[in-house]
Amino acid sequence: MVKLRWISRWVGQGVLAVLVGLMAAGPACAGERLGQADPLATTTVYLPWASRSYTNLAEWTQEAGNAQRTGYINIEPAEPWTLLWTWNGPDGSGGTGNHFYNAPREARTVAGGGSVFVPAGANGLYALASDSGQARWNLTATTFNATPAYDPATGMVFAGGADGKLYKVNAATGAATTYTVGSPVNRAVLVADGFVYALAENGQLHKVNAVTLAQAWVYSAGSDTVRGSGLAYSASRDVLVFGTSDLYVHAVNNSSGTQKWKVKPTSNPPTANQYEYRWYWPVVADSAGVVFLRMRLEHNAGLWGYTGNAKGIWPNSNGEARTFLNNNAAKQNLFALNLDDGTKKFIPAVGYGGTEDLCSGQACLTTGPLPVVRSWADGKQVAYIPFRNGQSNPPDGRWDSHMGEMVLDGSTISGLAAGDLRFVRMSRYNGAGGNSYIHVTDELNPITMAGTTLFHAHWGASEAVRITDRASSRGLSYSNPIVTANRPAVIRRQASCGNFNATTHSTTCGLTLFGDGRYWDGPGFWTYWNTFDPPTPTSASQAYSDGMRPRYTYVSGKLLVMEGNGGELMVFRHSGP
Repeated sequence: MVKLRWISRWVGQGVLAVLVGLMAAGPACAGERLGQADPLATTTVYLPWASRSYTNLAEWTQEAGNAQRTGYINIEPAEPWTLLWTWNGPDGSGGTGNHFYNAPREARTVAGGGSVFVPAGANGLYALASDSGQARWNLTATTFNATPAYDPATGMVFAGGADGKLYKVNAATGAATTYTVGSPVNRAVLVADGFVYALAENGQLHKVNAVTLAQAWVYSAGSDTVRGSGLAYSASRDVLVFGTSDLYVHAVNNSSGTQKWKVKPTSNPPTANQYEYRWYWPVVADSAGVVFLRMRLEHNAGLWGYTGNAKGIWPNSNGEARTFLNNNAAKQNLFALNLDDGTKKFIPAVGYGGTEDLCSGQACLTTGPLPVVRSWADGKQVAYIPFRNGQSNPPDGRWDSHMGEMVLDGSTISGLAAGDLRFVRMSRYNGAGGNSYIHVTDELNPITMAGTTLFHAHWGASEAVRITDRASSRGLSYSNPIVTANRPAVIRRQASCGNFNATTHSTTCGLTLFGDGRYWDGPGFWTYWNTFDPPTPTSASQAYSDGMRPRYTYVSGKLLVMEGNGGELMVFRHSGP
């Protein structure tokens, strides 16, 4: 894919406060081997539990933060940020010497009870001390390809194994027992109200007691989930929702394991690397009675799908975008389904976007990022998601994206209908004042939110802004967006500059991406110094945006956790409440 190259560089002003950090040395040495009746390989290093720092703050205990998968946590990550430790990442000179594995594509971390839990593929499941990054234990009984879940009520970690088992692991010791699912569990498990839910590749959903591992029920979808979605839970309707490879969406009654509804919201045929739900999960907005699910589109139908002009630039209004999607149902990619019956509650005015990958050696666009659902003080739920709009006068459809705030009803903002979006200032395009590449339609990656801070886990840097003014008069045009303030960027690989600090990983330089040249305003932080970050390809024949990776940013308690392209972790302590 031909890309426009990056020639403008903005020099940031100001001085970064001196930050004191602590970097852990990498994976711990082998410790005591634990034996169970069903022998499981666990290496444990016992650390003083007195070192654990408990708070009353919420923690990011499972995929997207909670069982509803909203991607939101009510903690403001105020600055300054202080680097605590790194894992599977840079060595003392900023090189790749401490990187020892590449994480699977859906292997995101979670945190709780004084640990960060890391699914490391064939290297097993790790528990890392929150304050130091030292490994408490390492379970190597199988390959862990997906996000685990920590259950505060039991002090247990639950993780799906590629060997077809659900693992229940003592968070303190690493001692594990299993429940046999019978098919690989390569999607994130879910914990809610004393039960654990495991979605297997054969399309079976298992509900298991979190204490006894006794089976409550099994739901069979009738289709596999290899190209399906993950799993989400609606507390208001007491249902589990997921998508299967045949593009049907299933809602399962939690009380009985029976089907509440089953719909196929698209006329597109299920096709690998074209029409699928793979890589992400449903998102539940309980107050609005909506579950969002995003479908991947065929590359050209997605990126260049708008036919109203020769350059593929989307129209300048919500109404025009919705009219186009209504008239071209095959281009609908974000579905807002009614939690009660699965019908389309409204059509989000969201054109397709994602991140560039390779499919059979050719550039393709993966599934785009999911909405983040947040409830504001007025009781209204809104969703944050990138959307496409031509008001920024982009050169073509690859540059027409914006961060948006979507209303979920017709009464949140006067004049806006459910599915309409307001502009949120985040992009650095055309002097907009942000510090993000959220405007690049084929470089859109997962977003999350903490307090009023929006994070975008771009492949080149973790980007962030803080919303400061979302008055009802804001955001109705590109020139009058919802107002934000920039948070520091954390670049994946910094080109050498005059301010290097291997302890804090902070720099007062501008942040220039090594081997690429694009730029984020400094001061900020870096992960690797003057080298490519694994497994980023060095060849121009590879995917420009590095494809689908586990990159993700979230806040948990006092921690700010940033996972990079190869599964490396940068863990900060923020200065929030």
